[in-house]
Amino acid sequence: MKVLALDYGSKKIGVAIGDTELKIASPLTSFKNGEAFFSYFKNLVEQYNVSLVVVGLPLTLRGKEGQRAQEVKEFVRKLREYLKDSVQIVLWDERFTTKEAYSYIAQLPSKKRKEIKDAMAAYVILKEYLGLDG
Repeated sequence: MKVLALDYGSKKIGVAIGDTELKIASPLTSFKNGEAFFSYFKNLVEQYNVSLVVVGLPLTLRGKEGQRAQEVKEFVRKLREYLKDSVQIVLWDERFTTKEAYSYIAQLPSKKRKEIKDAMAAYVILKEYLGLDG
């Protein structure tokens, strides 16, 4: 089954793609946060024949939901509305994923890191969801 993962941010949303049967994941892209994202994302879902979307849920270090988690839940509500239940959407604890994403791209030039950090964060979320190592 094809899976897309999202790392929600107030400015950009990172996107990664994977496959549950092949047990693979890859960073895909990032897109500016805003109303245009929903149309763009619906096209991705159709293009890749996606059945599941994993959205990172930013919990506090103690595992509680804060303001940012509420923003993500509101985003997911809009996403469900827009996709009209054509795909399953699950929330995934994304604590420490940003730190791991930065470890993958630490050696890149600053400009390149900035370009791909959101997609890499989505990749880490998806990698963890799929139970992949490395």
